[in-house]
This record gives sequence, structure tokens and C-alpha cells, in this order.
Amino acid sequence: MAEQRFFDQLGPLTVQEIAALSGAAISDSGHGVFEVTTVAPLDALRPGALGYIENAKLLDAAQGQRMDGIVLLAPQSLADGLNALGVVHLIHEAPRAGFAKAASALFRLREHDGQAAIHASAQVDPSASLAPNVVIGQEAVISEDVIIGANTVIGPGCRIGRGSRIGANASLRCADIGETCNILSGAVIGEAGFGVAISKTGAIDVPHIGSVSLGDAVTIGANSTIDRGVFGATRIGDRVKVDNLSHIAHNCDVGEDTLMAAFAGISGSTKIGARVVFGGRVGLADHITIGDDVTIGGGAAVMNSLTEPGIYAGAPAQPLRDHLREVAQIRRLVKPKTKRDKS
Repeated sequence: MAEQRFFDQLGPLTVQEIAALSGAAISDSGHGVFEVTTVAPLDALRPGALGYIENAKLLDAAQGQRMDGIVLLAPQSLADGLNALGVVHLIHEAPRAGFAKAASALFRLREHDGQAAIHASAQVDPSASLAPNVVIGQEAVISEDVIIGANTVIGPGCRIGRGSRIGANASLRCADIGETCNILSGAVIGEAGFGVAISKTGAIDVPHIGSVSLGDAVTIGANSTIDRGVFGATRIGDRVKVDNLSHIAHNCDVGEDTLMAAFAGISGSTKIGARVVFGGRVGLADHITIGDDVTIGGGAAVMNSLTEPGIYAGAPAQPLRDHLREVAQIRRLVKPKTKRDKS
């Protein structure tokens, strides 16, 4: 799952090594010398991959299909079900935390190599314009007519499409940028998101081994952030316009021509359709879907999926007519009594 231009592979790891790193116990299905070379989410597991599972609902999604050669960290309660599927599993009371520890030993984020600001292996088109103190990592590709502002850092393996502009003091890692994009000063694209696993020993950062992919003609506002995926890519469609000081979390998928006013906060694994409009300071919960042609009023808190086109507002967000009716009812309840009312 991890692209080699962004990450160094450190493995393979044996089941015995995974158990030692994660604090898991090898189950009866386990073979201590069995090796894994990669990691993957449950819906993309293949032989030789490591994953984790936390509840029976996810196990039911397997629909009885054999999963031979796959290694999973899992709670004891799922052991029998995993045995029936042929999974090599390790018992862990906090599987996600155990996975985080093991995955960190399989992949490492590539850092800038050497003392030269522009690495010798970077491909920079002669027509590109680089301001002072620009740093470009190994195997990065900067296409024709790209403009990069002062003190900006382009990490190893990044690709920037023709005619795009990157402002000053920006940071790009694990990112593919389309053509004619405009990334304003101070934007941070491709850092790890807020993925945290809880264990008895405290909170553990979950490795993010994915990337960020921007389509063409995308604008990312000043001091905005787009997190790379835990697995796979965070995707931003063509002509999306994101205002300043906004945040798009890991593994989100934003459809084309969507507009986000300032202070938008989009939680992880949210799917946003095309031509969606966000007012200022809109917040979205994780793992929800926003359909095409939805408009969300400023300050709204969206807790559930909104699949029908229309205008929504409030906290929690609801159709605008319902929100206005609710506000009117509350105003009537709290309206001060006049002398005529008292008489």
C-alpha cells in the first residue's frame, strides 16, 4: 500500500517479530516464521499483508471467504471466526494500537537526503521558477511553468503539474499536485493526520502510509492543511476551492467544483460529492457522505450523512426550513414578557 517514492520499506517482519513489537500473543493459528511485507485495510488485504480487526461486524463483512496467508491483530473474542477463515491472527486487547506499533517497523517516511537544497535526482523543468531557499527532495518532479515561493519544501517523490503555483513557506509531502493549481502561502499538504490508537500504556500515533492527490485547477488557501491517507490517498477533485485556515483530514474524498469557505473542518474518511458549497466554519463528523449539490450554511455541525441536494444549516445540521422553524420556536420560548402579556 505504501508508495516507494514516499516511504522506505523496512520489513519483512515475521509473526514472531510482530508479536514482540506489538505485545500480542501468537494464537493457535500463528506460525512464528510466517512473514508479512506490507499492511492494508480489511477491504484490501492480500497474502503477506498485516491488518487489524476490532469487532464482529467487520468479521461478518468477510462473508465467509477464505483469507489464507493474511495476518490480523484481533481480540480473543474473534479467534474462532478468524480460524474458520484461515487467517493467521495474533491476540491483542487493543488491535489498532498493536497494529500501529508493528506498522512503524515496516515503513518509514522518506526524508530529504543530503545537504543540497535541490536533490540531484529531482526533475525540475527549466521553465520552473524557484524563489530563494526552496527545498526539493529526491525524485520529486516539478513540471513546466511551475512557480514555487521562498522557503517552501517539496518532499521526496512529490509531483507538481504544469503551471501550478506554490506560495511561500508551504510544505508538501507524499503529494501529487495537478495542473494549474494554486497553493497559497503556509499551506501544509501530506502530513500525517490525527490517527490515534488507545492502549493501556496511553495514546499511540497510527502511521499514515498513504498520500494526497489534487486534481487540476485546485486552490488551497493560506495556512490550510490536507492530511495524507492512513491507507491510500486523500483525494481532492478538479476545480475544488478551499479557503484559508481550513482542514481536510486523512482519506477524505472531495468531489469536483466543491467550494469551502474559511475554517472548514472535514473529519477523516468523509466523502463529499460534486458542487458542494460550505459556508464559513462548517464542521463535519468522520465517515459520513455529503451528496452532490448540497449547500451547508456557515457554522453548521454536520453529524450525519446528507445525501439529498438542498440547503442545510444548524447544529446538528438539518434542512434549512426545519432549522428556521426550530429557531423561531426557541425565540418564542425565551421572548421576554411585555406589560400587556402580564395583564
